[in-house]
Amino acid sequence: MLQTPTASKMSNLQPPSTEALDLVFWDPSGYKWNGSGDWNQWRYVSDGLGGEIGIRFGVSSGFGTFDWNNGGVAPYGSINDGTGAASFGKNEQMGMASTSVNAVRMQANRQFTSAQNNFTVELDFSRYKGSKAGGKDGVAGANTLIGLSDIYAGLTYAKTTVTITGTLADGSAASPAGWKLLNGGAAPATAGGNQPSAQLGLTNGVLQGTSTPAPGGMANSIDTVMGLVRLDAAGCKTLHLRYDIFPVGNNRAPRIDNSGLYVATAFLRKTDQPSKTDQPSKPATPSKPTIVIKDNPGKQPGSTTSYTFAVKNPDGSIAGKGCFTYETPAGGGEPKLTAFYYHDKTVGTINQTNVQTFYFNQDGGDPRFTFVTGAPAKGVCSLTADTTLPAQLTGIGGEAPQHYLGKTLDFPKLATGTSVTEESTSTPAVDLVVVIDSSVSMKDEADALDKAVGAAIKAARTKCPSDLRVTYLGIEGTFKNTRFDTTVKNYLTGTAKADESALRGRKKGTVAGGGAQEDGARAIEDVIAHYDWRPSAKRAIFFLGDEAFEGGGNDVNQEDIDAANRAIDAAKKKDVRIHTYLGTSGAKEKQRKALEKEFTRAASETGGKAFTSKDTLNGFQELLEQVICGSKSSTTTTAEFCCCQEYAEQEQAQA
Repeated sequence: MLQTPTASKMSNLQPPSTEALDLVFWDPSGYKWNGSGDWNQWRYVSDGLGGEIGIRFGVSSGFGTFDWNNGGVAPYGSINDGTGAASFGKNEQMGMASTSVNAVRMQANRQFTSAQNNFTVELDFSRYKGSKAGGKDGVAGANTLIGLSDIYAGLTYAKTTVTITGTLADGSAASPAGWKLLNGGAAPATAGGNQPSAQLGLTNGVLQGTSTPAPGGMANSIDTVMGLVRLDAAGCKTLHLRYDIFPVGNNRAPRIDNSGLYVATAFLRKTDQPSKTDQPSKPATPSKPTIVIKDNPGKQPGSTTSYTFAVKNPDGSIAGKGCFTYETPAGGGEPKLTAFYYHDKTVGTINQTNVQTFYFNQDGGDPRFTFVTGAPAKGVCSLTADTTLPAQLTGIGGEAPQHYLGKTLDFPKLATGTSVTEESTSTPAVDLVVVIDSSVSMKDEADALDKAVGAAIKAARTKCPSDLRVTYLGIEGTFKNTRFDTTVKNYLTGTAKADESALRGRKKGTVAGGGAQEDGARAIEDVIAHYDWRPSAKRAIFFLGDEAFEGGGNDVNQEDIDAANRAIDAAKKKDVRIHTYLGTSGAKEKQRKALEKEFTRAASETGGKAFTSKDTLNGFQELLEQVICGSKSSTTTTAEFCCCQEYAEQEQAQA
């Protein structure tokens, strides 16, 4: 884990002749490159003091802009920046401390078409709150430090020089004569000797890597450690950093690798007691990771949520897998990261202790998933991932730069458990009651309906063997030579032993016309309430009619709607599905549509299916297959999501 001393722990590192400074770095957490339109455009980020610092990228005259996507990483804000924090507060920077080391990072293209490449960074301090640290607003003065890290020192691949110029408040040129360079120390060693430990040098405003390793560093290091340039009291309104990159020897091309740019404000530390140099030194306290989680605000307090993500090779195969879990505090407050694991063949496993920066936002307007981690394995010393950048993964050290080239990062998905559904082998029991309006208008259709229903049931039984029981009933009437040879009332009071006084259906002859024979809704209610349903059977009613539910007629009035509502409510309470068939009638088009609407509503609100005469019951066989086959019982067991570590490390096909 890369460590940054906190302010409260730094006093014991301070030599007696060195002033102790607490640094507040700028806050570029919201900064990211949005595309080619960002060239030469000012963007402003918080200076950490209540003001802002402007930043824009460009190129010097004679050079063309390049595409960050070509093996590079577009500029982005890196909060609690790991590689910068690794060397901050060491060597010449002793006595300095900060709770968070923040940077704007960028990685130029690996291949250029010319022997030299160039880009520039300008900084605008007109909105800077320098007065917060004893300086002046609008200018960067003696309390301001500009930092760089991780540029090639010119010992192996390439050489980078950064020329810093500036303008004073009156617009005149600033002199670098009073500026002072404060180098950090070596970053943690990694395999291959590629840790950033070459010191920076500053001469006449030109920063470049030297052949001198930082204390504890290796002689063949190719990257520089963090260097802080402290400005003088003259105060600069603007600064201009020109990056010139040259190849070394016959190597592939000039480049920079994950370079960091830092701006910090220094505060003289106030101590209540003198330092006790005779006491043993205490180990530095690890800096607190920067964690930002913006997720569904409706999550229950005290609940935990897990997400999984994958890294894919250019061909779409899985290269690495990861998972994280966060908790919504029971007492309120920001979500807390409780687990993080990522695994691939290069780095091995990275866990939560290696996380330096973590950001997760599912907002549809600005979705972003990014993290920066240190890595204890030999493959890399740090890994950066960001779904919003063209080059979504970058690594530092060892095999990492080549290993992550072209790989993509999937946006996290909600982790789900593994579900297994087992269908029962027992034969399902189904009770189906076919009820028909027995008025004269249905007589012509009764025989055809009888044959269609019989054929459909036979076919459905063949396809889906079941314990199917079918009963055919007419409402206050029957049809000769058909299955509809029993009335609803006779079956319910005779076979089902219902009390006739409890039935809602009206007697034939008590309603004008054939009204009692067309009381479809009342018949459905009575069958639901009094039919001798088998306890374990699935229940279904198939109603066949051609007029309104309450006493018939072609018009649908409020009485018909109320009657249908009562039947629907009864079906829901008793778990009975209603299927309907609207036959031909003398209804006009408008009346027909109203009838279809009510028949369809009765079916859909109870989980059933509606047919009309246009269907000629061709679909009835399919319906019965759904009723019978869909009645098979099944048992679904869901295993809870495995822990994040198990998910990340389980066997996978990786390149």
